Amino acid sequence: MSGHEGDQAVWKANFSEKVRREQREDDSAAWNAVTGLLMTIITIGLSLALFTVWVCSSL
Repeated sequence: MSGHEGDQAVWKANFSEKVRREQREDDSAAWNAVTGLLMTIITIGLSLALFTVWVCSSL
């Protein structure tokens, strides 16, 4: 048994199905928020980089 399977067994033994479902939903919401924020930062950075290239090429 790997460490991950052992963690799953402990998680299942100590939490009810309802609590595990709520934890997965909370984790999913947090993951979506983090990835959304990172994608926003990347998009803004790329936009600024393209704007800078456009301004420099116009000179």
